[in-house]
Amino acid sequence: MNGSFMLMAFAVGFWCIWSANRDVNSLLEAIGLNVMAIVVKAIMEWNGAPNFDTVMLATWGALWIYTVFVLEMVERFSSSMGKNLTIAVLGSIGWFGIAQYLFSADGQKMVAGWVS
Repeated sequence: MNGSFMLMAFAVGFWCIWSANRDVNSLLEAIGLNVMAIVVKAIMEWNGAPNFDTVMLATWGALWIYTVFVLEMVERFSSSMGKNLTIAVLGSIGWFGIAQYLFSADGQKMVAGWVS
C-alpha cells in the first residue's frame, strides 16, 4: 500500500521541481496528479477500479487540496533553486504522510466524520 504513495510523493516532488520559473496552473495540474495517483494506486495494489463512495471522494479531495497548496507554494515562493527544492521535499513528505494517514483505518474514520 505504501509503494503507490511513495511513487506519487516522488511525482509531486518532481512536478514541483519542474514547475520552477513557469506559470503553474495549480488546479488543473493537481487534478492531473490526483488522477495519476488513482490509476497508480489501482494498478499497484491490483484491486481493480476504485469504488468512489463519499468517503473516498472526500479523501481524494483532501489530497487534491494539499496538492494545490504545494503547487501554489512553488508558484509564489520559487525564487531560487534552494527554496524550490525545499518546497518540493517538504511537499513530497507531506503528501506521503497525508495519503498514508487518510487511507488508514483511523483516517477513513476521520473522513467519514466529515461527510456524515
